[in-house]
This record gives sequence, C-alpha cells and structure tokens, in this order.
Amino acid sequence: MGQSSVHPVYARMLRMLLEKADVNSDRVLASAQLEWSTLVRDDKWLERTTVVRLIQAAIAATGKPWLGLDLGWHAPISAHGEVAYAAVTAPDLGSALAVMARFGALRDDMFTWTLTRNPDGAVLQAVQRTDWGSANGFVLDTVVAAVMRVVEASLGQWPAGVRLELPIAQPPWAAQYARVSPLEILFSRPVLSFSFESAALVLPCIGGDVHAHANARRDCEHALAKIEGLSYTQRVVNLLADAPAGRYPQLGQVAMECGVSNRTLMRHLQTEGSAFQALLDDDRKKRAHWLLVHTRVSMEDVAAQLGYADTSNFSRTVRRWFGVPPREIRAAALATKHSGG
Repeated sequence: MGQSSVHPVYARMLRMLLEKADVNSDRVLASAQLEWSTLVRDDKWLERTTVVRLIQAAIAATGKPWLGLDLGWHAPISAHGEVAYAAVTAPDLGSALAVMARFGALRDDMFTWTLTRNPDGAVLQAVQRTDWGSANGFVLDTVVAAVMRVVEASLGQWPAGVRLELPIAQPPWAAQYARVSPLEILFSRPVLSFSFESAALVLPCIGGDVHAHANARRDCEHALAKIEGLSYTQRVVNLLADAPAGRYPQLGQVAMECGVSNRTLMRHLQTEGSAFQALLDDDRKKRAHWLLVHTRVSMEDVAAQLGYADTSNFSRTVRRWFGVPPREIRAAALATKHSGG
C-alpha cells in the first residue's frame, strides 16, 4: 500500500464537529501541524501522515472511537463535490452506485472502488490502497457513513436488505453503526463492501434529473481524465462498461460526457486507432459471454440487456463473435460446471 491524500474539506468538517463537542479544535489542528486560517482557504490535499495525526488527536480529545461515523454521517452532501451531485441526480440507485464507484477517486485516493453486478443485485466494494495504522478504523467508518449518507439522500430513505462487510474486528462500540441506518454488518471480512439487492437497484432517486445528471457526470469525467491521464478510448470503454443493462449510451451521450462534439470524439478515437461502434461491440461481446456463462437469464433477457430488440439478430451476432450460437455457449458452461471443471 502506498501514500494517499485527502481533500481538505474533510479536515474542515472534522474541525466543525470538534467545535460542536466543545473541544479546543485549534489545539487538535496544531497536533497535526495545521492552522484553521490556512486550512479554510487552501485546497491543497492533505498527506497521510498529517491526516493520521489529526485523527488521533481528535479521537483522544473527544473520547469517541466512533468519531469517523459522526464525520461521515453529518457531512453535507455538497462536501463530496460533483461526485455526490452526480449520484443524487441519477435516475435510480444502481446508477448512483455506479457514479460512486467510478468517480470515488475525485474526493480521495485512499481506495480503489468497483461496482460488480450479479443476478442477486450488486456489490459496491472499496479496496484500501494505504495502511492507516491506528487511524484505519476511523477512515473506514467515515467512508461507510458517507456512502450511507449519499445513498439515503439519493433515495429519501435507506433501502432494505443491505449488507455491510468491514475488514476490521468487531469493536466494543459496534452498536454505534445501528444508530446510523439499519443493515446487516459482518466484521473481519477481506474488504469493505456494501451488497444491495436487485429490488433496491431500481429504486428511483428523488432528485433524478436527466440533464443535471448528464452535466454532473461530464464534469466528473473531465476531472477524472485530468487525474488519470486517460485516453479518449479508455474513457469511452469505461462509460460503456458502467452502462446499466439494456441502456447503452448513444454516441452523442458519450461525446457530451467527454465534453466534446460527436465529430471531435470520433476524430480522437480514430487517431487512437479505435472507433465508437467497435468499442460498443466489444463491450456487448464481453457482457454476452459473462451472462451466458455465469447466469441462467433467458436468451430474450440477455438480448435485451445488450440492447437487441430482436433475439434472432442477437443470436447471429453471438455466432459471429464466438463461432457458435448462444445456447451452445451456455450448454458448454453448464457441462463444465457439472463435471467440476
């Protein structure tokens, strides 16, 4: 695990929590070699060692080992920037979770986020990139509560049937998690993850707004591309991979999220040796193979998830991709599974 940095807004919010708890916040900041007059104006991200010192001093001053839960839960949605705005304006929870997974790095680089969909629902997972030592529990709690806060703000309620897995031993104050929102919690797990049921993924976001969501995602894409130095090809690949089942974006939508015109996007892709239709075809091919091998979803549903209204057209396309019809791919996968291969 390497070094990580954190947006200063979270240190500012922690200071406000300390003030509400009648704690000498200036003394706590000084323990981390920080001054409020500088912190409130400077947008420079804070390094790991500074953050760890700040967390240790804050917990010691308040006597609350669960202080991270308070920080994450009481933080206003606006504190999470364009990522939260893109999430709360999404059409449904599944889309909001996809935003959080894709753009989580815009607020910190402590975790690698992924969203994995399966027949039962989806798993939002965060793999730590940094060893936070004694501050590890605080960091995890802050992230957990922040995710829950954004989800609840998006839906106007907390969805049922959510399971949280935490890579820490169960603390003596574990009951503090229940006061935030009801959910099943498993401790001492490999990584931090939230599991959502299929029914929850289609719940509509109360602030869903097609145009606002598209603009917010475009801003996030710009910021992420600047951080990661992504090519236009990779940006398109990521956007297609994030598309919900049966709702692939058109060229115009992708171009808008990349902040360019259709013609400019096509020109950039051509320069990089790719094309939009080829990238779309490749993502459909990957999804088709996964659905045929790993699920029992009907052929009609598989075709619909890939954007094909005509099942026969889907079958011809699969034969072109793999040399055999879709039913043979599924039959071969089932035979391998039953034979223990």
